Amino acid sequence: MTVRVAAQVGDLGALSTLAPELAEMLVSVASDIALVVDADGVIQRIALGGGEPVKTMADDWVGRRFADTVTADTRKKIEQLLADVAATGLSRARQVNHPSPLGLDVPIAYSAVRLGNGGPLLVVGRDMTVVSAMQQRLLHAQAEMEREYWQRRQSETRYQLLFQIATDPVLVVDSLSLNVVDANRAAARLFGVPLDQLIGKRAVQPLHENSRAAVLESFATAKLSGRVSEVEALLAGPHRVVRVSVTPLRTESSTALLMRVKTIDPQWQVPEANNRLQALMGLSPDAIVITDADGRVQMANPAFVALAQIDPTTVLIGQPLSHWLGVTADDLQLLMSSLRRDIVSQRIATAVRGSAGRLTAVELSAACLAENDEEAFGFILRPAYGSGAVRMPGIERPDPSIH
Repeated sequence: MTVRVAAQVGDLGALSTLAPELAEMLVSVASDIALVVDADGVIQRIALGGGEPVKTMADDWVGRRFADTVTADTRKKIEQLLADVAATGLSRARQVNHPSPLGLDVPIAYSAVRLGNGGPLLVVGRDMTVVSAMQQRLLHAQAEMEREYWQRRQSETRYQLLFQIATDPVLVVDSLSLNVVDANRAAARLFGVPLDQLIGKRAVQPLHENSRAAVLESFATAKLSGRVSEVEALLAGPHRVVRVSVTPLRTESSTALLMRVKTIDPQWQVPEANNRLQALMGLSPDAIVITDADGRVQMANPAFVALAQIDPTTVLIGQPLSHWLGVTADDLQLLMSSLRRDIVSQRIATAVRGSAGRLTAVELSAACLAENDEEAFGFILRPAYGSGAVRMPGIERPDPSIH
């Protein structure tokens, strides 16, 4: 094969004197640069068909060795090209880099042919800058895709691990249909159904019908804002009060919703004492309410529910007590501040605002309850039958005709 190629190119000796003209012709039709190189590898003539940066780069190449015009790491490729053409009369294409005065190296792919035995070499080159840039972009895109893939795999692995070991009930909800697409074992235990029966069902189905609208609104808020949305709700079965937190969860193709359900327990450290307190409150004819440090209801007895005309299915836990007292939230905070100082306040005249808008005049006694780092407030309200009560700031004394 080598002998046949050499024989074929040996006939080009008659063209050796036309090497400069051939170079000009080739750059006009097929290449960006053509060089006439002598047997010692020195550039004798240059023909340019391309623009910048090749034109500026090649201005001082005449008289220099071809191998000295390329970067050190591609010099060996020029030596191989010259060796190939010396042995066979032809060379295959080899891409090298030329240092450019404009800064970046210029990649050029060269092929060479010998014009007769002992004749000059005609070297033609194609500027590979655009192709090289596309290759680099392709490599960068591929590397970025691989990084994103592994990051997603690691994220999914961590998510699955946390999802399964989470002690709180957690559900993944499709953001469009609002159906459950995944759930952990804690959710199945809380709702009292097998795990496979949760999947595919509406996320609000285990909740009381009076609580579903609020949770659906929380879903919409989380989707629109991109932030966590929380709401109190009531379970459908045992009527336990829960706090539902909805968080947007971005997946590969869409946005899902992470629904975390946490039961709300009264903030007492001893369950047995808590049960006794609830029993005592249930027997009391006076309305009794216990709030946290922010004035939000943690416990309330049936007498308060009746006094405030609250529907039994209404979620009471977590709501501000000022919603039912005839005072503003600021007034209630002032009272709690005085309770932190004085511990107990007795016979304060105020009113209870029923859910239907009716005001009932009451006398309020309150105490600050603190244990370790926990702070709570207890309120006892009884209908105002006589005088002697101190008016509470923020509300006029109810009209005597109010019952």
